[in-house]
Amino acid sequence: MTQPELLESRPEPHQRVYEAGDPDLPEELRTLLIRMLSNHLENSANPYYMDLVADLWRKGMELAPDEGTKVAYARVMAQEVEHGALTARILASLDAPPVNQPIKQYFFHVPIDTFCDMAYFNGLGDRVGIYIGETWAQVPYAPLRNAAPKLHKDELFHTTFGMKNLRTVCSTPEGLAEANEKIKKWWPAALDTFGRSDSTFSQEYVRWGIRNEDNEALRRRYSADTRPLIEELGITVPDDLDNRRYL
Repeated sequence: MTQPELLESRPEPHQRVYEAGDPDLPEELRTLLIRMLSNHLENSANPYYMDLVADLWRKGMELAPDEGTKVAYARVMAQEVEHGALTARILASLDAPPVNQPIKQYFFHVPIDTFCDMAYFNGLGDRVGIYIGETWAQVPYAPLRNAAPKLHKDELFHTTFGMKNLRTVCSTPEGLAEANEKIKKWWPAALDTFGRSDSTFSQEYVRWGIRNEDNEALRRRYSADTRPLIEELGITVPDDLDNRRYL
């Protein structure tokens, strides 16, 4: 399966990389980092994220069809907890206020009722994380920059796990029919996870080197890369504008 590669850590000639506690860290960069990471899903200091992890654990153990899938899913969930701890530590290094806010992205509120839903959640949702975080290896803040390779590797494992499960679902006529019906809700939800195309903060992230591309550019690349992987399973992927909430 073709996967996006993690961009190498090559700072621009004019770009300085700031360590934790650096008094010269620009306040605008600090504010943007805090905003991005405070809105980032994975944060063990946010009780709403830990509630989500607990719910996903229960759903995964209920829906996984065999012991091998349960073992792999347990590894996924352990890494999700670790990612949350990493984000919490990075926010603490920025002297950020505590995060105690509901999860905004509606993708994470789509009901997971079947193994097909579980496959889409990991296969599509964790794949979004690859695109959002792939340039963090170049971000001008060392704690996040240093965590980026592990985060990228783990998200690759999560989405590969989800796509493997989706392939299993689609191996029967009944499963393929279900996957073709449920793609109609999971696909637009995944695309909307990138955020609004007209986001001013998206442009500021690019300007400060937190990301290389804005929300819409990331979304287009995600669609172009991911659509063929879904279609080769026999699934008809909706138009990218169908049932979208954030354009």
